[in-house]
Amino acid sequence: MIAALALSAAVTYPGHGVLITGERPIAAYLRTTPAARGATRLDIWETASGRIVRAYDRNMTKLLHVVVVSDDLRDFRHIHPVLHADGHFTIDTPLVAGAPYHVYIDGDPHALGRQVFRFDLAPARRAAARATYPRTGIAHAGPYTIRLDTTTVAPAQIATIRIAITEHGRPATDLHPYLGAIAHGVFIGTGDLAYMHGHGMSDDMLAMASNDCGDAMMLAAPPLAPDAAVPSTFVMQVLAPRAQRYDFWLQFTGGTTLYTVPFTLRAI
Repeated sequence: MIAALALSAAVTYPGHGVLITGERPIAAYLRTTPAARGATRLDIWETASGRIVRAYDRNMTKLLHVVVVSDDLRDFRHIHPVLHADGHFTIDTPLVAGAPYHVYIDGDPHALGRQVFRFDLAPARRAAARATYPRTGIAHAGPYTIRLDTTTVAPAQIATIRIAITEHGRPATDLHPYLGAIAHGVFIGTGDLAYMHGHGMSDDMLAMASNDCGDAMMLAAPPLAPDAAVPSTFVMQVLAPRAQRYDFWLQFTGGTTLYTVPFTLRAI
């Protein structure tokens, strides 16, 4: 059972901008407070020109994507908080007592462009080592086997990873979209905590992608219906900013179940 992060009072953390593509920079803040049932409340808000942002554009069916990972990268969560009328997002989630965490927020404040920030919770402590997941490119989840065609990419270049999902040795036929996409992927550098968020694409979609890992195309296209069938083989692009190890969590829907499958990649 996960113990709650020990907090006696509210703590506010400033965000570190890790990916800002908007027309002008904004600021972001996260406040932690104790919540019911041993959870910790994450209260998140962004400001532009000193004013709290109150409107957000949907990005892959959600107003804000929040990725919470422990410093050792063994605890991973991709969650979506509620936006309140005052511009604050809140969500309650359990955190291990006293452990350092990193929280990434990825969203599109209206008319300000995509903004990604990282918050470092309990930054005085650090894990002795960060997790290493399957390096073979083969993993299992429920009845599925997931295979990557490579676990090595070149740094500072867009790389394409082909992913195949089989069920009992045959191409899976009961896959469905997750958050309007074939699949989602989160990549985090095990050395510098660099963050990337990718989406599964068909070969036809890949042919239309530009040099932004398909982000513009994915955001311009309508999200896939939740009950749509998706292919068992697809691709995902990633731009690793520098040479290091990256942990990669692939998220896909098989039947009615969301699976989160970790891998390790190397950028060399």
